[in-house]
Amino acid sequence: MDPDIARRLARACHGGPSYPTPVVATWSRVSPDEADELLARLAAAGFLERRVRQWDGESHVEWATTVRGGALANASFLKPMTREKAQWLLDGVLERATTYNADPAKPIWLERIAVFGSFLDVDAVDFGDLDLQVELANRTVDDIVEAKLEYARASGRSFSSFMDQLFWAEREARQVLKNRSGYISIHTEDISRYTNRWEVVYERDTDVAG
Repeated sequence: MDPDIARRLARACHGGPSYPTPVVATWSRVSPDEADELLARLAAAGFLERRVRQWDGESHVEWATTVRGGALANASFLKPMTREKAQWLLDGVLERATTYNADPAKPIWLERIAVFGSFLDVDAVDFGDLDLQVELANRTVDDIVEAKLEYARASGRSFSSFMDQLFWAEREARQVLKNRSGYISIHTEDISRYTNRWEVVYERDTDVAG
């Protein structure tokens, strides 16, 4: 498989919890038929997880990255950074998370952020990236689907599909945290399945109305 296509597919599946095949195909710029085959190959190689979800009375195949797949999605050719820069990036993430959750227009919460990986190694002096696990949650509204669609419409963006529009809020939340930094790797999968070392660095203030 072409490495660039593999990376695009991994990025399209990354940040979940999971995305339907048509959405992944659109985001990664491959045909739906080609996406089916390539996604299955990436899953067999341990980069993705295949999930089946029920909604609208039908079964839908969806895909999510594993930690290995997340590393592929976030692969870059940036030079290693110092611990001071990694801490500066983390401080920025936490500030943006607080600002994001204070905005009542957002249809979802940034519920929790945990750091894992080499940042927790006290003897490490340089890092390839800053690994963060982010937990998202829907805000309490009567119809979360309509709230997300309305939020997407209000953004003024053009969406190629209904699912692309529906998942815009989650995608935007991750973009806000990354702030275009190639050094920040956002993961939404359950990292306890892969490691027992992480540190919670942010939890939503439940006193904030939303």
